Amino acid sequence: MLQQFNVVVTGSSTSTSHVQGRAFIGGTANGGEYMQLSAGVPASNYAGLTVGGSADNIKVDNKGGAVIGGSLTANNTTINGDAYVGGSSTNAHYTNGDVWINGAADNVQFGGLIHAASYNNINLNGKILNAPTSTMQSTLAASTSTDFSSVLKGLSSQLAALKNSNGASVAFAKQDKDVTFNFTGTGSVAVFDLTEYDTRIFTGSLVDFHFNLGSATTVIFNTDNTTLNLNANFNNGSNLGSKLIWNFTGENTAVTIGNTMAGQVLVADGSFRNNNGNVDGGVYAKTLYQYGEIHQQTFTGTLPAVPEPGTYAMLLAGLGLMGFMKRRFRA
Repeated sequence: MLQQFNVVVTGSSTSTSHVQGRAFIGGTANGGEYMQLSAGVPASNYAGLTVGGSADNIKVDNKGGAVIGGSLTANNTTINGDAYVGGSSTNAHYTNGDVWINGAADNVQFGGLIHAASYNNINLNGKILNAPTSTMQSTLAASTSTDFSSVLKGLSSQLAALKNSNGASVAFAKQDKDVTFNFTGTGSVAVFDLTEYDTRIFTGSLVDFHFNLGSATTVIFNTDNTTLNLNANFNNGSNLGSKLIWNFTGENTAVTIGNTMAGQVLVADGSFRNNNGNVDGGVYAKTLYQYGEIHQQTFTGTLPAVPEPGTYAMLLAGLGLMGFMKRRFRA
């Protein structure tokens, strides 16, 4: 999951901005542009955009293609690449690929072949698709292959069980306007338990984050507060997104940022809102309100094992990391 997707939302998403990489939205999708990168998006059987429910005002770029479980509407919708729509489609534009629409197609523009239950305001010119393409079959099968809600909650619980690392500390300065995360340990994984500090860190008034992470290539921040606001500057943040995981573990958590944030943001049972700031990393949440860009910085760290082998093996399978662990065990 952390490798294949730039965004995973198990519920619904509202967006006025773009996502550079691949996205999965389990509920409805209102707005947003996806797969903006022309290169560098990790390979996957999933489409550039997968939506479990209906969608409107969306764009998918760079032949990413889409699987939409419900209907697809609005004048501002453009899908680049093969597309599968489970419901009807109105006023959509499909380019650089074929489209299969289970319901009615009304005023749809297309550049390849098309199938629909009925056609209105469309000049077919004999361009009928007789069966879903192999790409559609693959992305459609992938779209229902994983219970991402269970994967997100399982990952969040696993990370929350990790104890604060030896050598991991938090230092405040300038009357709590600055905070520095220090790691002086010798390992490659640093875990910061922020439950003691979260009301000081996530208040919206903190100005600067600093990171002295030493040897750590995987850094996990755990907090259980349920209302969190963050407007701090991430110093050197553009170089940190691939190794930081922010794990917000509270029930019905609401996380709001007003400045650019670096890292993989995990809100398994809550909402994430970026009002002004971008995210250099990824977002994995129950609900997304996206009003800033989400830039792909694929997670390159290593998730530490915990002593629950059965649960952990199932979790790894959902994350697509089982191959890595097998290679590690053989080494």
